Amino acid sequence: MGNNSIHEHDNSLDDISATEDELIGQSMNEKSQADKKKKKKKSQKQSENERSGYSTTFYLHAMLLFGGRILHKALNFYNSLFELSSQEKAKIYRNISTHYANKGHHERSLDHLKDWVKLEPNNHEAHYQLGLALSATGNSASAIRCFEKVLKLNPGHKGGIYHKSILFVKMKNFEQALEGFKKLCEITENAKVYYNMGIAYDGLNQVDLAISSLEKAVELDPDEIKYHQYLGFLNVRNDDHKKAAGYFTKVMELERERDDDF
Repeated sequence: MGNNSIHEHDNSLDDISATEDELIGQSMNEKSQADKKKKKKKSQKQSENERSGYSTTFYLHAMLLFGGRILHKALNFYNSLFELSSQEKAKIYRNISTHYANKGHHERSLDHLKDWVKLEPNNHEAHYQLGLALSATGNSASAIRCFEKVLKLNPGHKGGIYHKSILFVKMKNFEQALEGFKKLCEITENAKVYYNMGIAYDGLNQVDLAISSLEKAVELDPDEIKYHQYLGFLNVRNDDHKKAAGYFTKVMELERERDDDF
């Protein structure tokens, strides 16, 4: 009888084990089905994202536009989850800095531009954008160094030559400014270049050359009031009052035309 009770007990243990096995099997089956559903949902979501052209980087951009101040923490977090490449991170820094620059927040864009330069030190565009931001915030010497780096990487970069020369004009370093403007005139014809070249020549008291440069600017852009105005003053200084009167008359005509447009 004792043996029977033992066997009965053993059978009951078997029943419990069987029940546990069934429950475990059922649970695993349910988990497997749930996993399949999750994978299917994930696959559908990825497919939708791919169809709409979205990516992890896109969502990160969107989030960062509203929380730029947490950029570094967010990048570290997302990098640990998605293993963002240096190129992707550089793109994010570029886009966020552009966002701030477009709103006129050049100070806020500087840190992100510096991070972009660190990630892509051989990207001339990164140095160029940093130079523009430094120039906009009054850091002329640092901006010039950035533009020099741009020109080292890409000697024919028109923007780099132009903005470096403009900064030299602001710093009254007219001879170096002229070097850049003359180089630009060899590869392009642009009214702004000739206008600023005229300012540089004027700064060196070479009035005749300043007038020639401004006349070329007027030829390329005859509707720009300040070119005619500057030519009027230069001709006054050159004692050619008849020419000066002609340019001042043109200034009044252009101003009247602009008033009529409103």
